[in-house]
Amino acid sequence: MAAPRVVVAGGHSAGHIEPAMNFADAVRRLVPTAEITALGTVRGLDTTLIPARGYPLELIPPAPLPRRPGRALLRTPGKLRDSVRAAGSVLRRVRAEAVVGFGGYVSLPAYLAAREQGLPIVVHEANARPGVANRLAARLTTHVFAAAPGVRLPHATAIGIPLRPAIAGLDRP
Repeated sequence: MAAPRVVVAGGHSAGHIEPAMNFADAVRRLVPTAEITALGTVRGLDTTLIPARGYPLELIPPAPLPRRPGRALLRTPGKLRDSVRAAGSVLRRVRAEAVVGFGGYVSLPAYLAAREQGLPIVVHEANARPGVANRLAARLTTHVFAAAPGVRLPHATAIGIPLRPAIAGLDRP
C-alpha cells in the first residue's frame, strides 16, 4: 500500500490540536510511512504543540471570523481568500490526498482549499456545539464524525475523541 499523504488542520487551542495530533499518531501507527503535514497559524498554540509532536507544520495566515459587525468583519473576505490560497499552496506542495479537520481558525481555509482541489474532506467535531468551520465543512462532505451522539451536524457519526494510547488506556489494568 502506498503511503497516504494527509494534511491535518486543527489549530489555535489544545482542544483542536490534541485530537488532530492523536489522529496523526494513529495513522502513523497503522501506516508508519504515512506523510502527515499539520496546517496551522501563528495564533494560539500551533507553533508550540505541533512541532513538539514531531510533525511538519505549515503556517497559513489566520482568518478568524469576528462575532460582531465592524471593520474586522469587512476585512474577513480578503483575509479568508488569502488564507485559502495559502492552504491550497500547501496542499499542492505536499501533494495531499485528503484533509482531516478538527476545527479552529485553520480548518475553514483548509476545507475550502481541499474543496477547490477536489480532495476528500474529513471533519471531526469534539465539542457539543460545533464551530463555524465544522458546520460549513459538514455541508461539503459526508465524512463527518463527532465526539458524542447528538452533535448537530449533517452526516455526523459519533466515534469519540482521538486520544493518546497512554490516556485511552488509563482505565485498563
